[in-house]
Amino acid sequence: MSLWICPICGKQNSIRHYDPTHFLIDILIILKRSLGYARGWEEVERYSLLDGSDPALLDLIRDRVAVIYDLLNEERSEDREDLIDDINAALDPYIDEGFDNLLDAADALLGQFLEYDEDEVLEHTEEGALAVVEEKDANDYESLTELEIELRIGEAEEDEEI
Repeated sequence: MSLWICPICGKQNSIRHYDPTHFLIDILIILKRSLGYARGWEEVERYSLLDGSDPALLDLIRDRVAVIYDLLNEERSEDREDLIDDINAALDPYIDEGFDNLLDAADALLGQFLEYDEDEVLEHTEEGALAVVEEKDANDYESLTELEIELRIGEAEEDEEI
């Protein structure tokens, strides 16, 4: 018989009979009470640890699962380091300091995106570009004749219809 040991709790499990597809995706706490000498146990209460009832235990489990996750994804970690290097190289002209991990990079880029003014974002849209052209044309109209103004307005309307 071949067994494997759970890296979280240390329980031994049969490899041949291990099938986690029927397990709940939850961490349950089960309270039991004794029925007396040699009479067994009775379940009193069952609840999820994810509801925040025991944060210390949840932190222990979270830390252990993080270590196991890193162990299982060690090769992917090297790929992520290469990705961070590529991101830092691409953003070097735009940022003062490089990023250490993908979450920091994503957070900083999102923060930078959210700092844009509505006007700056508008300039990069089709409507914004049209507004800039119309504003420029309005400044040029001062020196144009009425006929030239009407021709430019007509051209702009034709462009909008297309």
